[in-house]
Formats: sequence, structure tokens, C-alpha cells
Amino acid sequence: DAIVDVARATDSRIIRCAHDVERAHADGRTGVFVTCEGADFVEDGPDADVFDRVADAHATGARSITLVHYRQNRYGDLQTEPPLHHGLSQAGRELVATMNDLGMIVDLAHASLETTADAVAVSRDPVMISHTHLSGARSDHPRLVSDDHARVVTDAGGLIGAWPSGVVSETLEDFIDEIVRLVDVVGVGHVAIGTDLDANFRPVLNEYRQFDDLDAGLAARGLVAGEIDQVLGGNAVDLIRAVCG
Repeated sequence: DAIVDVARATDSRIIRCAHDVERAHADGRTGVFVTCEGADFVEDGPDADVFDRVADAHATGARSITLVHYRQNRYGDLQTEPPLHHGLSQAGRELVATMNDLGMIVDLAHASLETTADAVAVSRDPVMISHTHLSGARSDHPRLVSDDHARVVTDAGGLIGAWPSGVVSETLEDFIDEIVRLVDVVGVGHVAIGTDLDANFRPVLNEYRQFDDLDAGLAARGLVAGEIDQVLGGNAVDLIRAVCG
């Protein structure tokens, strides 16, 4: 509710579907895509409340939920903790089905490979990992994913968000290198600019106006205009259209 209140106070547009993105651009307004990082708010009650709790979040304006985040919950396993469920739990399967019914994007950031594979298998819609990078080249940080982990998502039509955080990249040039690695591994149609541009780690973009530099840097690395448009927003809008309408 607080995010929606801020959006309204700043004359931003809550993004509930792809058409809202188009309207925001046409009106010169900022679009706000509301997501819940971690389904912990859903589990604080009996199973019968799951649909109502998720439906309430959807009605408020949320269009995505990250199934797991920083602590074990009853829906699936984290990348950074020993497995509890060995994949997506039955409650997690029911949560994914509920999100599919409502038109919400399943976000598998922080989820283990087994949880990711299970969620992709049961979801009727493409999913995303909203913020990560490929492991190996610069870091083997446990929050990163292998090539195979990434392809589990993208082979089913999903999206990987390149994490604009200093956990892997120290400079904008490093970040561009990581985006290009993702493009090479999963294809340009499955890469977007990720979430979590915040103060947990040093961000690679000090302000959103640096997107112009990102555009130029991707062009210098060989991406053509249409491909850059895909990475800088087109792919994300396509996923919103496919899942949310």
C-alpha cells in the first residue's frame, strides 16, 4: 500500500498490464511495477488464506511475487541455505497456480536450481529471475546462477534481469560485460535490466539518467538498436503482456 501511495503522490502510473506502460510513456509519466520480494507475507496464516492474501496484493496493484527471499519459508528453497523442501513444496505449487490464475509473474530470484526447475515445470506462464548474473567470470557468489540454471528459465520463455549491483560489477563497463554474457548464453530476447538497484551493494548506476550511457555501451559491444530496445525494456514489457495482460 505504501508504494502505491507514493506512486499516486508523485503522479506515477501503477503498471498492472502492458497497456499501462504504453500509457505512461505517452503521458510522460513514470511507471511503477509493484512486486513483493518474498512470499513470507502469504504464509503468515492458514493455507485457506493463501488465495485471499495473494488476491489482496494483486488488487492493490502488485503483479509479481518473489517466492523466496533471505529466509526459509514453506514454498521453496533458497540458493544460499541448505535445502528444506528439495525443490518447490506443495504449498509452493499452490502459490504458483494462484499467481497464474491472477496473472502475476512468478519471480525466482534467490531460489535454488531445484526450486526454479520445479516452478518452471508447474507454471502455465513464463517466469523470471528478476536480479542475478551468471557465475564464473567475475564471481562465484552464491546469489549468482549457472548457465544451466539460467536456461531453465529462458528455455521456457522466461526472463533474466541483469543485477545492477556491485556484488559482481564495480563499474558500468563491468555491468555491460555481464549483460553481454547473458545475451550470449540465453539470447537477447530473454535479458532485461534487473531490479535491486539499491544500497545493499554499491550500485553500478548512480542515477537512472545513466541509462543513456548504458545504451551507448551496449551499442559499442555490438548490439543493434532493436536488441538494445529489447534489453532496456522491450523484453520486460513482453513478459508483462504475456502474464498480466
